Amino acid sequence: MKKTTKFTALLLSSIILTGCATVDPKTGERKDPLEGFNRAMWHFNYEIADPYVLKPVAKGWKNYVPKPIKTGLTNVANNLDEPASFVNRLVQGNFQQAMVHFNRFWINSIFGLGGLIDWASYSPSLSVENYRRFGDTLGYYGIETGSYIMLPFYGAATPRQDLGNLVDNAYPVYSLLGPWSILKWAVQSVDRRASVLDKEALLHQAQDPYVTFRESYFQNLNYRINNGKLQAPAPTLSQDILNEID
Repeated sequence: MKKTTKFTALLLSSIILTGCATVDPKTGERKDPLEGFNRAMWHFNYEIADPYVLKPVAKGWKNYVPKPIKTGLTNVANNLDEPASFVNRLVQGNFQQAMVHFNRFWINSIFGLGGLIDWASYSPSLSVENYRRFGDTLGYYGIETGSYIMLPFYGAATPRQDLGNLVDNAYPVYSLLGPWSILKWAVQSVDRRASVLDKEALLHQAQDPYVTFRESYFQNLNYRINNGKLQAPAPTLSQDILNEID
């Protein structure tokens, strides 16, 4: 009953966000009402948290953790996203893609030793580029993101994506993880950071790294909710980096 109440409350809160446009229809410019705070948090993340905490951890993960362990842990963490992606695809009416996530989960869970081995990706028809969250589902139905906010250590966030994604915690297997979900999130976050270590120059060379990152964040959201079929101006960062921005 409590989970149902939480789900309903989050859903209603997300629906309210439909009226919160993020782009000025007259000027076409991105609305950023919290820009002063966001820039302060960006400076903290970009100049302090990342170079002194996140980046060293990512380097250690990339250079010193044996590849089989890295791959196995990342595969297990990603496999736990499959049930939520299955449900969100169903809600979107994309039954074919929903079955891809369903099949990936049972194949990798049974034959891949709980997801340690990603056997499903060896089949082109079962390969996936990204996983579907409830925030993406809300975006698919036209709900605006709400105000952009930069949080210390966490990074970029919006009400639609990050409050909406809490709904995923009510799905199996998320609901059964409990505190272990923190370990799952940590593994995925460190692996994502490690994957873009050699692409940092693109951001360093930007005239305004804050704006570049912010716009890339929204471009990635649009890319996700349009299933990679978005036809828009060329991104300010490479697609490799866009795929890693959450």
